[in-house]
Amino acid sequence: MKSKSITLLPAFLVCYSLLWLMAVPFLFFVKRLRPVNWQRFGLSMPAGPFRLWIQASSVGEAKLAVKLISKMPEHQKKHILVTTNTAQGMQTLQNNINPQVSLAYFPFDMIFFLIPALHVIKPEKILLMETEIWPGLLWLSKIKSIPVIIGNARMSLKSFCRYLSISSVLERLNPHTIAAVSELDKFRFARIFPSSAVSVMPNIKFDILRETKAQTSAHNRLSSLFSSNRKLIVLGSIRRQEEHLIQWLINQIVNNHNEIDIALFPRHMTRLEHWDLFLSHNKITWTKRTSLTSSDSHCRVILWDKFGEMLDAYGLAENVYVGGSLIPCGGQNFLEPVSQGVVPCVGPYWNNFNWVGKKVFDYGLVNQVKDIHELYSYLIKPQTYSNKMVMDLFAEYLSEHKHGTKILLQKLSNQ
Repeated sequence: MKSKSITLLPAFLVCYSLLWLMAVPFLFFVKRLRPVNWQRFGLSMPAGPFRLWIQASSVGEAKLAVKLISKMPEHQKKHILVTTNTAQGMQTLQNNINPQVSLAYFPFDMIFFLIPALHVIKPEKILLMETEIWPGLLWLSKIKSIPVIIGNARMSLKSFCRYLSISSVLERLNPHTIAAVSELDKFRFARIFPSSAVSVMPNIKFDILRETKAQTSAHNRLSSLFSSNRKLIVLGSIRRQEEHLIQWLINQIVNNHNEIDIALFPRHMTRLEHWDLFLSHNKITWTKRTSLTSSDSHCRVILWDKFGEMLDAYGLAENVYVGGSLIPCGGQNFLEPVSQGVVPCVGPYWNNFNWVGKKVFDYGLVNQVKDIHELYSYLIKPQTYSNKMVMDLFAEYLSEHKHGTKILLQKLSNQ
């Protein structure tokens, strides 16, 4: 089996590189990858050597990188490079990370782009956050004897099946260390990379949530934008695949419940134009967040085109739906509204968050519905819990999940 995988590896890398070569002209038109600058081609990268190169794909991974670096000694931070794939990820890093840390966009995973990047960066070790399996980078790291760690690692069933189909090749590119966030994730990574040292760690997101401050009305920067006499529903992280369902939901609420306002957060800013057309076509009274003032309190729908305010909106909401869970997209982070004292609602498809465990539902901190009709019924009902009660229960739940950041830092120092 090993000799076969050795034979397959060069052929796979050649085909992989050719696919990248063919794809590059089209990547200029992918909105999520803008800007397509020189760094995408491995040029104009920050000059090393760097003690650590952290790759954080987008917003969620960027938040993990920020948390990890915040717990590092001050003198080490100027020797760290963090890269990301998206403009939103870069904005998260620029707004929150220590200014001594170097930032850049991640090069396209083509060997010819990565060779000049690695030559300039000169990383001592590489940390990939969550589910970052880049064959080109892994192969070059092997050649250059650069240890690669996958931290806070998680792998969905869909990704597992996809990687399993090429596992005979990937096992030759094995990272040195993998710290997975659950036993199930550990099993999946160990199956793909049998030669890697795979262990389980608490998810760093628990550490972030433990330190997240509740944005109560008295201290919430959005309080002046909403009337206390009206009910606010937040539809957070809405995925493209479920938009037709959410459109039905919005029409039902707007047409039948005049006392309710809706804060609409698309998962990706590239979908704003689509929502603009829908709301205008249906003659719904709406505005963009960047146009909202205190005098606009009777806009029925606020389309959120400003980044970084979803937690604040959760803090003012009476009811919340967290997207990506009405259809098989794996779900988005439903613990964030809980940290603000709100019991959110999710659909049946939240398998990307299996690491959370079902105990959060047993605590009554999250409500699951089977379909859009049940979601509608839940969102229009007044809630009977208090924010303090939810936050106290959440603190008890979080006490069972500690020290993920500390454990990953120890693994990095041991490399």
